[in-house]
Amino acid sequence: MVSYYRINVSKESIYLFATEQGQLTSKLRAREVFYILKEKFRESEGYKVTCTHWESSGKDIDFDEGRVQL
Repeated sequence: MVSYYRINVSKESIYLFATEQGQLTSKLRAREVFYILKEKFRESEGYKVTCTHWESSGKDIDFDEGRVQL
């Protein structure tokens, strides 16, 4: 299972940038970065900073186990 936090910054509903997938894996670190960005990109100036927690899982595939037909 992969778990990470993504922080997005927008201005007047226009997407500007986001943290890279997988860079913020700790809730504590995500909170720290979130508040740094909130300080630099103030709501009073039209900015919005949001944070989303993402979880995903994957499965290893063994292509050597049997033949794969295309």
